[in-house]
Amino acid sequence: MGSILKGVFGAMVDSRQQKYELEMMREARNNDYALKFQETLNGGDGGAFVRGTRRMLAVIGMCTLSAITLLTTIYPSVPILTTTNIDGEGRNSFLWGLIDLQASQAYMAITSGHISLFAVTCIYPLIVGFYFTPGGRR
Repeated sequence: MGSILKGVFGAMVDSRQQKYELEMMREARNNDYALKFQETLNGGDGGAFVRGTRRMLAVIGMCTLSAITLLTTIYPSVPILTTTNIDGEGRNSFLWGLIDLQASQAYMAITSGHISLFAVTCIYPLIVGFYFTPGGRR
């Protein structure tokens, strides 16, 4: 009886061990495919094309932001008029209806100098801080 039980349980353990080994081999193969896919996406030359593209887009974005800041600095008194509620009808609802206020048409005027000041004091420091801060570990 002991030999029979030992044979049955031994076969079950061997079956589980074989399934485990097959699963590990399958997972290793999938990881290898994922690594090859990432290498293909980033380029075989260490990702030089991807880095170059990102840098080019960053330069374009910074040049655009710099041009806007320069124009708003040269002409700081140009008024910009915005409205919060154009037709003045309805209600303003905040926090999914927790706060509900009567909507009114309100105008807000700012100058282009505000945009320049905001860019210089907020946007540029954020960009520089993000760029020169070390990234996470890979």
